[in-house]
Amino acid sequence: MPIFRRYMFGMAAVVLPVVLSPPAHATLQLALDVGPFSFTCVDNQACDTDPTTGIIDVGNQNIGGIAVNGSIQTSVGTLATPNPLAVINTGSLSLINGTDVPISAVFAVSDTNFVGPVGTFALAGSGVWQEADGSTLTMNWYNDPTNTQGAGTGNDTPGILLDTFTSTAVGPADSFSHNASGAISDPGLFSMTLQASGTLVAGGSLLNRGQTLIKAPTAVPEPASLSLLGLGMVGIGVVLKRRRKNG
Repeated sequence: MPIFRRYMFGMAAVVLPVVLSPPAHATLQLALDVGPFSFTCVDNQACDTDPTTGIIDVGNQNIGGIAVNGSIQTSVGTLATPNPLAVINTGSLSLINGTDVPISAVFAVSDTNFVGPVGTFALAGSGVWQEADGSTLTMNWYNDPTNTQGAGTGNDTPGILLDTFTSTAVGPADSFSHNASGAISDPGLFSMTLQASGTLVAGGSLLNRGQTLIKAPTAVPEPASLSLLGLGMVGIGVVLKRRRKNG
């Protein structure tokens, strides 16, 4: 398919659902930039087919030549969606380049007003390449203790980069997975942003794409654990006292 016809087809699919001016602090929102086309969607606006707060389902559609199927983004643990854990994730059943040229894209999903304090994080990402030899995908995970909204565009990623991972497809079928964890300090409200960027070769597919970031409070020892710790300290004190006496 000529590039001009591919872009015109992509434009026909994109023009209607594009949100030209998303709110500056709109909680859960996403942005996808494919070549010259931009697709944005904010939770509970016309582009979102799921009325539940904290879930964006954009349905199946073609964006700039990429067929996007089964794309859902969720977040919990905000002021609007209370939960012991703060979680943001994004996933799609398939991303398919049905054209005869490679297509590059950058995607971001972000939410604000996650409730602290939190002290640990865990993150993961995975996917399956099909007939996509040479395709690449880079995933990034961001944390922002200043609670700034991200995903106004695909490159709108406020805060600190927690981790990054890149996969390059090899052969007719390939897969990837990545995870990491660590300490974090968000004492109050904060935002989180997930980003993915890359190139999908002509006729290639990325299946079961998933990316998540989870925050949790620092674990507090249970009363039984504190009692055992206290007994241990007493035992250490007795041993040291006996050593001094015998010496």
